[in-house]
Amino acid sequence: MTPMRWLIFSFWVFVGGMLVWQSYTYETNLEKVNDAQPQHFFFDPSRDQKPAAADPNLHAADVRQTGYSVTNNPVSKSFVCHVVLTNKGNARAVGIQVFVRPFRGALVNGARNGDGELPHRLSDNDPLAQQGQSVEAPDLAPGESCTVSATFFMSRSDVQPSSNPNPQITFETEKANP
Repeated sequence: MTPMRWLIFSFWVFVGGMLVWQSYTYETNLEKVNDAQPQHFFFDPSRDQKPAAADPNLHAADVRQTGYSVTNNPVSKSFVCHVVLTNKGNARAVGIQVFVRPFRGALVNGARNGDGELPHRLSDNDPLAQQGQSVEAPDLAPGESCTVSATFFMSRSDVQPSSNPNPQITFETEKANP
């Protein structure tokens, strides 16, 4: 091997060795930093596969959306959202209100003004996704269900109402009489 080839070979061996050393040092430091910082885990209960077991001694109501459907009326250019609410708790729920936002998480076709934009999900910050209607529901005993409806007088060809995945439901547990 000529001295020039030996120098080139030595240079590349040195560069390779430095890259391996740098990679090892980076991984070691990254593990130290991760071990020193507290871990944060975010849990979304709506994605939980198992229903949470309620404490049988706890006297509380638990109102949830168990059904949702949309009925279109092309004549009046409106649609009606039907929300089925069920009390899954072991106490009576009173003062129930549900805020129906039919366009939250809706799919927008994207063909506005012929710009050829791809379909995308509507952001929660979009003014259309913020539109909604608050509807009162009757009081529900444990295991009881009811259906409430909200009518919206607007129709757009580029967006259809979504499935209302995370409704805003407010209620109070009826106080037990001593």
